[in-house]
Amino acid sequence: MDADKFGCFVANRRKELHMTQKDLAAKIHVTDKAVSKWERGLGFPDINTIEDLANALEISISELMRSERNAPAADNTATETPVRDDIILDTLQIAKDDMNERQKIIMYTFAGTTVVLSILQILLSIEWNGASLSMNIEIPWIAVLPGLILVLYGLICRIRGKKIKDIIPLGLCLLIIPLILLMSAFLFCGLFAV
Repeated sequence: MDADKFGCFVANRRKELHMTQKDLAAKIHVTDKAVSKWERGLGFPDINTIEDLANALEISISELMRSERNAPAADNTATETPVRDDIILDTLQIAKDDMNERQKIIMYTFAGTTVVLSILQILLSIEWNGASLSMNIEIPWIAVLPGLILVLYGLICRIRGKKIKDIIPLGLCLLIIPLILLMSAFLFCGLFAV
C-alpha cells in the first residue's frame, strides 16, 4: 500500500462524510494526531483499527486496503466484495492473534524474570545477627519496578484507547509477588531462628 494514496483516500472519504479528524478519531478510539499522521502519508493505522476505520468511513475493508472505491458491480460480481472482505477479516484476525501470542510470551517472560530477580535479591539481602536473633531483608525494588512500569503503561494505553489485554493485572501481580516472597522469606527465616 502507498502511504500517500492511503492518506489522501482517508482524508477525502472523511470529508465526504463531513467529519473532522477529531470526530473520526473518536469513532475508532485513537488520537486526532494519529488520523492526521495517516492522512499526511506518514504511516498506517494499527492492524487492530483497520476494521473500525473502514466502518467509520462507511466503506468495505477491501476499499480501504486498496485506497479506492469499488466500481458499481454487475449482477454476476455482486458477492465479490463481501467474500474479499471476509478473506481480509480472516487475515487481520490471524495477524491479531499472532501479535497477541507474542505479547503473551513477552509478558510471561517478563513475569518469570521478575520472580527470579525477586528471589535472588531477597536471598542476597538477608543479614543474620545471631547475637540478638534478628535479621534484615530488603524489599526487592528491582522486581517491584517492572510491575510499576507495567501498571503505568497499561493505564496510559487505556487512556489512549488502545486495547491491550492483561497488562494491568500482570503489573499488579508483579507488584504483589515480590512482597509475598519477602513475607515468605521472613516467615521461613523466622522459623529457623527459633
